[in-house]
Amino acid sequence: MSLFGGGHVGRAIVQLVGDLPFDLHWIDSRDEVFPPELPPNVRCEHSDPVQRAVADLAPGSQVLVMSFSHAEDLEIVAACLRRQRERGDLPFIGLIGSRSKWASFGHRLQARGFSAAELERVTCPIGLPGIRGKQPAVVALAVVAQLLQAGVGDGAEA
Repeated sequence: MSLFGGGHVGRAIVQLVGDLPFDLHWIDSRDEVFPPELPPNVRCEHSDPVQRAVADLAPGSQVLVMSFSHAEDLEIVAACLRRQRERGDLPFIGLIGSRSKWASFGHRLQARGFSAAELERVTCPIGLPGIRGKQPAVVALAVVAQLLQAGVGDGAEA
């Protein structure tokens, strides 16, 4: 799994996957967001601009996008869609946010030349439906459960 964003939900995901069968590549443009103590299955990367890291993700990566800004999120999603267009090796691209955020992103990405079919590759909002709550730990649980339900988390870089 590749996680873009070191905010509250990103940190909650890192805590949750520490005891789960995931290898997590955690990426942020702010180096200071990474705590000194991390689970052994978590590897951190500082990338500025953050979307540059998309090119080097492991093939088959499940990507979660939840940076500190909508502008960064948009650039990361665009980079993921370009990579998906070129290589077709990112089976899950998930974006934190509401349906209205995704509608706005969809218009901007279409203006950049992405097709409706390409935009359908992005899951937004993320998380299992029916799990309610805005607390970071609840959102993290819903997102990780969604990935586990999809068969992610077999111990491989996902």
